[in-house]
Amino acid sequence: MDAAHSIAECMKNFGVRRVYGIIGTSVVDFVDALYDYRDDICYISCRHEQVAASMADAEGRLTGFPGVCLVHAAPGTLNAAISVANAYKDGSPMVVIAGGAKRELYGKNTMLEVDQQAVMRPITMATFRVDDAMKVSAVIAEAFSIAMRECGPVYVEVAEDIWLEESSEERVELKADKPKAGDDEVERVAEMLKRAAKPLIIAGFGVNSEEGSKLLTELAEKTGIPVATTGNGRGAMDELHELCLGRVGFGGGSIHADNALLNSDFVLCLGCQLTDVTTYGYNWMPKGDVAAVTLDREAGEKLDYALISYSDAVDFLRRLVEKVEGYKAPEEWLKEIEGWRKTWSAMVENAANTKYEGFANPALFFKKLNERLEDDVVVAAGQGMHVLYAQTYLKARRPRSYLAATNHGAMGFGFPAAMAAALLGKTGIAVVGDGEFMMTLQDLETAVREKIPVKIVVVNDSSYRVLYFRQRIQKGGRVYGTLHTNPDFAKLAEVFGAEGMVVSADSEIDDAIKAMMESENPFILDLRISPDSFAPFNPEPSVRM
Repeated sequence: MDAAHSIAECMKNFGVRRVYGIIGTSVVDFVDALYDYRDDICYISCRHEQVAASMADAEGRLTGFPGVCLVHAAPGTLNAAISVANAYKDGSPMVVIAGGAKRELYGKNTMLEVDQQAVMRPITMATFRVDDAMKVSAVIAEAFSIAMRECGPVYVEVAEDIWLEESSEERVELKADKPKAGDDEVERVAEMLKRAAKPLIIAGFGVNSEEGSKLLTELAEKTGIPVATTGNGRGAMDELHELCLGRVGFGGGSIHADNALLNSDFVLCLGCQLTDVTTYGYNWMPKGDVAAVTLDREAGEKLDYALISYSDAVDFLRRLVEKVEGYKAPEEWLKEIEGWRKTWSAMVENAANTKYEGFANPALFFKKLNERLEDDVVVAAGQGMHVLYAQTYLKARRPRSYLAATNHGAMGFGFPAAMAAALLGKTGIAVVGDGEFMMTLQDLETAVREKIPVKIVVVNDSSYRVLYFRQRIQKGGRVYGTLHTNPDFAKLAEVFGAEGMVVSADSEIDDAIKAMMESENPFILDLRISPDSFAPFNPEPSVRM
């Protein structure tokens, strides 16, 4: 068996079902091997490496098992870097397999060569270069094990001239068990919770799973402790549950979640830690102690935690639930939070009732869309002011039902992530701005060719709106480089062989949502809104930031 087939055989045995990528001379031999495995592993050929890597990232987020991306040497690897950084910053398991310079040319600055490992090292959990065909299976097994154990992307570079060399046929195993907390750490957290008068749990991606959600809800109901979530933790607790405060922090935090963080006397971060996003650039810090259960080994370098446990948060939660008998969060604390919630609810309702002459109201649109969401829906978003509507009005009812590029802040994630969700049998809905969609729309051809019934809501304000607002407010109205024109996205959809509709008035919303949700084809809904429309957000911490 040659090295190319050895890797494919390993992936088949591990349970890999899809590889997202773009062919190139440095990986053509591996794609040829995948042809022999096409009944077990589907190769999804994309039109840009950023898209391929984001699709692999999304599959990792949704399944908990590493998504796989294949890229060409140098240019292909560099194109994928934005999406690899998304996965790294958000803790998503992924394996990137890249071609590399031939062994005799390596390090000579030849065509199709950059120091790919140097590029990838800061944005992955580990990097490997394979230049011995007999070791390729062991390296692949280690890459998958690290990606699962440490929850992040791993990069494997394979020298172009070893794909066809004879390789080992020895079967390799995954070693992916996550570290577990000591009993003393669980005991200490239980004691800190019991002493708290204003406790708050922040749930992150590390507990955003079926078991994690069940245990988290059990803990909250048992103790009455309110739960806020990070951007990647949305869905870890049903957002309609009375104890769920929704998203906390910059880019979609609610007033009641943010104020609960600021005024708490003990915060327990489960499957996450406090970041600049959670705390509005560390300008919105809790008054009391903070404990964190996270796999991020760098977390302790950023803040002074009362306790930090580098361990599996679901296992920690399973053991913690047993140790909090008899504790109940004080009613006064819950009533205080409820007052903030009423303020936020009024703001959200007012935004949905606003009228815009010649445009649709995006708040009303997303409020109505939320009413049509079924159990299998996965909403995926990138970055921009449009995500505030998805954060506020689209309720995450189930684990991993909302995906976003939260901690890197990169545009371009939403559309590929929704495609990956659709390939996994979900109803994938991308919420993208027009600026963001223009960065990845070439892969609408991928959706049509692969018959991926992705649904794309383009929040179209003909601007880079976050910066447009900053220029208007902070730069004295010196608007420059933030307004642009767009094609008719509905007509563009038809050119690609997809479906599309334009919505430019509130009266058109219901029919368009119905058409989109019932379509079995890739569908673009071009939601035309005023660049001066404003999504609900928490102004005080945003101003501090």
